[in-house]
Amino acid sequence: MKKTLLITSALAGLVVSSAVAQTTVTGSLEIISRNTSFDGTAVTKQKSDSYLGRESQINIQNKGKLNVGGLDYAAGFSLEFDGGQTTAEGSSANTTISNENLYIDIINASSATTFTVGIDHIQNSKNTGLKTVTDFIDDVGDKVISSNLISLGAKTKESMGLGIVQGLGASNLTASYYYAPNASNLGGGDTGSATNLSADNGAYEYGVKGNDVFGVKGLALEYWKNNRTKNDPADRSDSEGKKYSVNYTVGAFTVGAIDAKSVNGDYAATTKIENDTRLYSVSYAVNPNLSVSAITGKTDIKNTGTDTAEDESYKAVQVGYNLGPVGVAAAYTKVSDLAGTKSNDGEQLSIRLSTRF
Repeated sequence: MKKTLLITSALAGLVVSSAVAQTTVTGSLEIISRNTSFDGTAVTKQKSDSYLGRESQINIQNKGKLNVGGLDYAAGFSLEFDGGQTTAEGSSANTTISNENLYIDIINASSATTFTVGIDHIQNSKNTGLKTVTDFIDDVGDKVISSNLISLGAKTKESMGLGIVQGLGASNLTASYYYAPNASNLGGGDTGSATNLSADNGAYEYGVKGNDVFGVKGLALEYWKNNRTKNDPADRSDSEGKKYSVNYTVGAFTVGAIDAKSVNGDYAATTKIENDTRLYSVSYAVNPNLSVSAITGKTDIKNTGTDTAEDESYKAVQVGYNLGPVGVAAAYTKVSDLAGTKSNDGEQLSIRLSTRF
């Protein structure tokens, strides 16, 4: 009996040690006002909508040294409160509070290699890829106005998974690969769950990104590819995406461009939707506190390989001002031919306040 107790105590000791570690607590808060109007066609009958939205987040992070191989580690999680919204994937806020930036990283600093496991942490394709005052897709896409201008393809980083991040030396590029065994899984209890035969199969995303790449000051590049398949005989849909982006900064000016392709549909291609988005931007830092951006572009929408009548197009102007501890950003966006329907237009004015603590 004594031997059993000693073994049990030793095993328990393996998971409670936190020696030589540093813990930090940070947070953020954003409040946004959006005023959206449509032309009131048969496709989009809603003429206007105004609301105040919010996002608050607490981040708890820990880092230190492991007791083997000179390795480092980092771990953390965030609690995000989004005001009761439903995401584009259909998850309500009460199920997504704890799926924000949860991770354990094992780091080999000498080889610039990081192994990571968690959710919403590894570098990924989520953001637009343009260096502008605010993220254009967050302001306009994911069904805010457009149902076609959305996050890229499979959205793999929104699922529990594991991955590796590798620095590529003098190129200033960082490559990564992330695999989610069960796509759209936010993480169940640690005792497991019942088998779900209608769940998603695995998803993956790989990519490379960097700033001042190949020794060219001001040049930023990104490339992403992802894929997800279903495991339901009644829903054989899959999703995949590919995106390139480039930004170049000279003095106070930054120009940028992206080409993003997303495919969502079934293997028989009877309901496949393909979106090919190209966006272009120019930004100017008027002074250290004031910046402006202009964005234009379009999405070519194909339904089962056939072009719709019109391309969905975008024009936007953004202005940001730094008030020290608080930032304010205003954006006006016009979206024409929503969902590929001629003269089905919408516009939006948004004002965002943000702070970090």
